[in-house]
Amino acid sequence: MNLLTQNSKIKKTAKHFNVRLYNFSIPAYKSKDGMVTCPMADACIKFCYARKGTYPLANKWSELKLEASLKNDFVQAMNQDIKDKKAEYVRVHDSGDYYSKKYLLKWFQIAENNPEVRFYSYTNNITMIKALKSIPINFDFIFSDSGKQSKFINKTEDRHTKIFRSLEDLKKANYKDSSEFDLYATRWFNNSNNIGLIIH
Repeated sequence: MNLLTQNSKIKKTAKHFNVRLYNFSIPAYKSKDGMVTCPMADACIKFCYARKGTYPLANKWSELKLEASLKNDFVQAMNQDIKDKKAEYVRVHDSGDYYSKKYLLKWFQIAENNPEVRFYSYTNNITMIKALKSIPINFDFIFSDSGKQSKFINKTEDRHTKIFRSLEDLKKANYKDSSEFDLYATRWFNNSNNIGLIIH
């Protein structure tokens, strides 16, 4: 099974930066069986791009990937897929979020097993991330300013993303636009903690 894939934005970003970039998806907000995959989602549910357009058509693959993530051999399977694809960057979740600490720690193990690969993720699970004693050096988190835990974001120190209605509004607020090229959200391509996205 192909665990790592490329949506259109990831393909465009990979080409722009000339890197091997892939993404991993699980269902947005809830699985078909009702499992909540974005436990800290709030306002973002109503404008979530992963619940619109062609994403629902690809949902069967997201469901299969969710099932894979629950299995004991997920870390091993992901390590192999990263090796097979010679991935350099991995966006964890272009849809979905960390549904449990156990699942998050699987990703940390994957990152530690692949120190030459850089992993990044947007997340609403702010308190869970902040409570961790250590994070792999090759993992970057971007906190989403649209979930139940937005109040825990330190807007000065934490890398975070905010949704804007226009590029003009984004620039006025002094945010860096990563709407077109995803890697601009990460610390490896942008030293600003203020990441802006324009609503789809």
